[in-house]
Amino acid sequence: MIKVLATGVKIEDNFGGPSILHGLQEVLTELHSDDYELVYYQVTPFNEYSSRDFNFKLRTIPFSFKNFWFALLRSREMREFIQDIKSADIVVDLYGICFSDNLNPQKFSYLRMFYNTLYSFRILAIAKFFQKKTVKNICSYGPMKNKLNRKSAAFACRHLFDIVSAREMKSRDALIHDAEVNKEIFLAPDIANMMSFSDNVHGENRIGISTSHQIIRQWEGNIGYIECIVGLCRHISQIYSRSIILIPNEVQPSSDMNDITVSEEIQDILKKEGIYVEIIDSAHMSSKQLKNVIASCEVIVASRYHSCVAALSSGVPTLVIGWHYKYEELLHWYGQDEWGLPNGECTPEKLISTFDSFWESRDKSKKIIAEKYPDVRKAVIETGKILFSKQR
Repeated sequence: MIKVLATGVKIEDNFGGPSILHGLQEVLTELHSDDYELVYYQVTPFNEYSSRDFNFKLRTIPFSFKNFWFALLRSREMREFIQDIKSADIVVDLYGICFSDNLNPQKFSYLRMFYNTLYSFRILAIAKFFQKKTVKNICSYGPMKNKLNRKSAAFACRHLFDIVSAREMKSRDALIHDAEVNKEIFLAPDIANMMSFSDNVHGENRIGISTSHQIIRQWEGNIGYIECIVGLCRHISQIYSRSIILIPNEVQPSSDMNDITVSEEIQDILKKEGIYVEIIDSAHMSSKQLKNVIASCEVIVASRYHSCVAALSSGVPTLVIGWHYKYEELLHWYGQDEWGLPNGECTPEKLISTFDSFWESRDKSKKIIAEKYPDVRKAVIETGKILFSKQR
């Protein structure tokens, strides 16, 4: 029996976190059959929609460094958490992108580096105190030209992560050349590629568009993201006899910056032109239900990473509008390099012309994706043998 304690993602209000967690469970089952225990901890509450399709322990442990020692003495939940750490063989952090200038442009100071890194990986820091094997699960790193991100990556890889894995060669290069990490970094596709779906969902004549508020924050094009997607939807409505669904990935109710807000803006503009597009109610779906929706599409146009992973791993041709090299290398794993459009090059005209070529090639793409998937799966499992064995 091997016990794995996982942390580092949120399973509510987004698709990426639970996708990774489902992928982890699939890998552990592949490696250990039923001879493992998986416990997941996060520091925020989760709701019934996000938790109902998991069949392992899910626990919330609300603590910060400020109240840690008080909670340790007074809280039953904290004592149970410490016992789970002490009884675990492996503690793994699942967060999907770390030490990236795109997401953290702060200036460097040693205090900020030390505090931010320990706080971000506080559960792994506690695991190191108890001399447990700590794993940084397959994820993206960088770009990290910013000194704070370089030094934070170096500190974490030296002091907090026993085993480090990356999902792109450029991520591995960033750790080696920018952060000067001198330990082996294992390479594999994202673990969410292992997430299962229902085989009987294929065949619906509809086109899915995975909307993204994140890409708006990273946008480099002269014409905005929403204008590009509206132009594409208009074109699809006029030329192809297919319905369109908008698929929000991140649905945080407390923030206007979520994919539902972006989807509603697109829907409102098109509605004034007499074009109807449906918005999938992601907020009231489990992650498995949402993957089944993605798998049911004839093709997907996506700017959310784990929507891309879900589509490709279920055999759906995928056109990507990306803002990071993680998209390029995901497409490469599936032999779909030509179907990535960098956001800085995206205009309505370019997107439409690319989509037309993509649509004509969809059957060929579907065949290549199906041929490549066994290699993707094998690469994840081979790296999983290193990450999720008791051996350090």
